[in-house]
Amino acid sequence: MAQIRPVVGLPTLTWLRAFEAAARTSSFAAAAAELNLTSGAISYQIRALEAHLGFSLFERLPRGVKLSPMGVAYLPPVRKAFEELADSTVGLFGGSERVQITVHAPVSLAALWLSPKLPQFSLANPSVDVRLSSVIWDNAVLDEATDLEIRYGAGHWHGYRSEHLMNQSILAVCSPSLLRATQAKGASDLLLTRHPIHIMGYEKHWLKVRQVQGLANTPASTGPSVDTTIAALELAAAGAGVALAHPVFLSAYFATGRLVKTLEREFDDDNSYFVMTPERPQRIRREVQLFRDWLVAIAS
Repeated sequence: MAQIRPVVGLPTLTWLRAFEAAARTSSFAAAAAELNLTSGAISYQIRALEAHLGFSLFERLPRGVKLSPMGVAYLPPVRKAFEELADSTVGLFGGSERVQITVHAPVSLAALWLSPKLPQFSLANPSVDVRLSSVIWDNAVLDEATDLEIRYGAGHWHGYRSEHLMNQSILAVCSPSLLRATQAKGASDLLLTRHPIHIMGYEKHWLKVRQVQGLANTPASTGPSVDTTIAALELAAAGAGVALAHPVFLSAYFATGRLVKTLEREFDDDNSYFVMTPERPQRIRREVQLFRDWLVAIAS
């Protein structure tokens, strides 16, 4: 059996931890607070690491520190090594404490699609508690307390890393009683022009449907307006008119017969749903990565 040789040239773990924390926070003081050490101890450990390597890793500034070119090059492999060590430890030995992640999602998607599926994730990951917050409008300012967010749009938001989650077609739906009441020839077009239910922020959906159906120049009723898809669907189920929605919102309504398709035709949507994580300097926590991978899997 070949002898396993010792690893040579490897700095001590405490030096590397001090370097990674200081590089991530751009501050010896912040790194010291995070690691429960003094600023002097952090400074000493980084100087020892620099002496060991023979290169300066930081530029000392009047306020804070900045990575040197060699520090910039060294940080990715150090961070990757820590990530792999942490993931291997948890994977082999399990976590001893419960952890929490904070997720933001559009209110209708949270209520009608995500919430019914969350027990699946909890069953597979019993140590992870999901804190789900529903939002009507996207936050213009980055919320640092959010670990992950689902957004609807074109996929480009400053301050976020985005990953495509799913694209959905657009369906026109109404109550069975309203559809039966307009069974005459041309009833579908009559429903579209006389009984539209509008969702604020999604006005382009009705514009697309009317254009595809050749109704762009046909006068249409203004109809009621609401700020969420779930409110529009409840109005439609009550017989108030026709709502436009993505299929992921409609399973329960179709199953109970509260809504039916006004038209068999489906309409393409230029926008999609994306799963977003803030562009922070530190790595994404393992539990957040687990939830993101699970989201992508169930959406596919």
